[in-house]
Amino acid sequence: MFFGDLNRQDYKRGLPQVIVDICEQLNTMNLDDLTVGRHDLTADIYMNVQTLTTEAAEKRKSEFHRKYIDVQVLISGKESLDYSLAFPDDKDYTPYNSDDDYQLTLTHDLAHKNTLTLSPKQFVVFLPYEVHKPCCNVEGETYEIKKLVVKIPIDLL
Repeated sequence: MFFGDLNRQDYKRGLPQVIVDICEQLNTMNLDDLTVGRHDLTADIYMNVQTLTTEAAEKRKSEFHRKYIDVQVLISGKESLDYSLAFPDDKDYTPYNSDDDYQLTLTHDLAHKNTLTLSPKQFVVFLPYEVHKPCCNVEGETYEIKKLVVKIPIDLL
């Protein structure tokens, strides 16, 4: 997992080159003007732009991916993301959805939970098998958010 802030001059320090390239591309865009839906960034990399309402973490399910890296960038609002450093145990998750590359937890609990809160232009990168629960309320407050999630095949790392 990596996290950073596209507003900082040094946001790319220590990031793998493919993530640096995507962040540089994002920094040339007017993120506020992006339309909701899928946008292809390269032949292999795409992003989904979403507008959502955050929810209490207790109501959200965790997820992880196998084939794709998630680069989640908050465009507007505030969002907390719960995550775990524990390796996921398949028995605690739904069957793998290979078409959309995800598994969801069977419960709302997250073992060894940590929380990260994002403000606009901050990002978090989740590698395959890193469990995360996005779109959570911030300190009990609900927010309308706009965010994007870039999907990078792990093979490009």
